[in-house]
Amino acid sequence: MSDSPKFIRNLENEGVLARVVSIRHLEELGAEITALHDTGKLNDDFYGDYAKPFFSPALPKRLPGAKSIITLAIPQPMLRATFSWKGKEVRGIIPPTYADYYRIFRRERRLLTDAFVSEKHRFVKAVLPLKLLAVRSGLAMYGRNNVTYIPKYGSFHRLMAFYSDYDSPVDNWQEKKALPKCAKCTACLRACPTGAIRKDRFLIRAERCLSYLNEKDSKRAFPKWVDSSTHNSIVGCMCCQRACPYDKEVIGWCEDRVHFSEDETSYLLRGKYSGAKAAKIEKKLKTIGLNLSIFPRNLRVLVATLDH
Repeated sequence: MSDSPKFIRNLENEGVLARVVSIRHLEELGAEITALHDTGKLNDDFYGDYAKPFFSPALPKRLPGAKSIITLAIPQPMLRATFSWKGKEVRGIIPPTYADYYRIFRRERRLLTDAFVSEKHRFVKAVLPLKLLAVRSGLAMYGRNNVTYIPKYGSFHRLMAFYSDYDSPVDNWQEKKALPKCAKCTACLRACPTGAIRKDRFLIRAERCLSYLNEKDSKRAFPKWVDSSTHNSIVGCMCCQRACPYDKEVIGWCEDRVHFSEDETSYLLRGKYSGAKAAKIEKKLKTIGLNLSIFPRNLRVLVATLDH
């Protein structure tokens, strides 16, 4: 974008896409999410107190004079973990965005600071509905699966946003846009194993999404209507993204990150964790953005699915 602010062009040179919107749209973001709930399109499970920052966004106490919101999209691959089990190597996928949050956050804040060169501005982490913000700013487009897509990297990216005292001459706020092919394409609908993506509505039924279900604490069993054969990742789900034509160029982008020995796999499947061994395992899990809370349930169903 030749007419975009220089800091955005500087970020693009670092492989990071960015857009900026005026702080005056803050209330609109919350109102749009609230309207989805009020019209019955958003399940009550997603409207609890923990989600208040998304529905009632407010200026940060650390930067009450914020003038803009800068949203970033950082390309990120899937990760793969290998579990030795019964003499076999069972490989499990972790979708983009689960791992490396704090490392990427620190890097992006530094890049953002450097992108302004001699200008000095403040940046405070923004807890906002990032997908909606990215689409409203023109940074990304919605897919029929309600995942955001950016040029070249499709859905393989992480979104971040920062409040800033930067008073931008450009306000990228715009109407939401969906990927052009989504009007006629039903690839993700057909690929969704739980019926979360519907033909009669664009917004998915998030409460049925496998990602939502397998991110819960392992103490909560999967609903009986979830077929065990649908599990395809250690956490999250890649079915709709694998089927999407906009991801065809990056669907093989995967980084092998960690290996668990047979003893470690057996320990994860046992389900009782404490002491030094639990701390050691948790440290390894942290490298792929996970912790012990989703084990043994998720690994148990994955091993059962992939070990045939």
